[in-house]
Amino acid sequence: MKTPPILLKLLHNSAAKPSPNFNKTASRKDEGGFTLLEVLVIALIVGILSSIAAPSWEVFINRQRVRTVNDRVLQSLRTAQSEAKRTKSDRVVTLNPLVDPPTATIKTDPAQNPPLQTVTFDAGGEIKPGQVKLSVASCPNNNCTDATQLTFNYNGVVDRSNSNNPELPFVVTVAPAGGGTKQCVIVETLLGGMRTAEGNDLANGGCP
Repeated sequence: MKTPPILLKLLHNSAAKPSPNFNKTASRKDEGGFTLLEVLVIALIVGILSSIAAPSWEVFINRQRVRTVNDRVLQSLRTAQSEAKRTKSDRVVTLNPLVDPPTATIKTDPAQNPPLQTVTFDAGGEIKPGQVKLSVASCPNNNCTDATQLTFNYNGVVDRSNSNNPELPFVVTVAPAGGGTKQCVIVETLLGGMRTAEGNDLANGGCP
């Protein structure tokens, strides 16, 4: 009996098409996990990238900490100066770089206790002990000696007749505890003019 042409065509088409289950099985095989070798290669690449990025990240974080503390020092000095002018009375700023984190007090005279204000340079607890260090100096003619206290008189001026005032510029330097780029606040004029600086060369506009 001769097979009808239509039936032959159907048989031919069904033989030529892959089984639906074959595709699903192959797909399931292709969706398998990574091989051990692939995992090891990925881990190696991640390790190499981390070792390259980690030092740069640490430098960035240290610089941000230093900038935060330096900004707070500048703000504290300017607050004392503006309060002296506002209240028409002296404001004595005493910085303590020996405590960790460092602090500053603002008083009407050195003997006042308790002070009007105590500032802790820790960015509200974000900067931990041992992460930044503070140094304070009087640096006339780029020759620096330790100094921790500065007084603004009732005009907001650094009064040279006050024997407690050091020679200008008065420099507060902030640096990462582990070493790195310094930043500083410099009170450089008798009128109380202040500026910030960065780097390690006071003679060229940096920090001591």
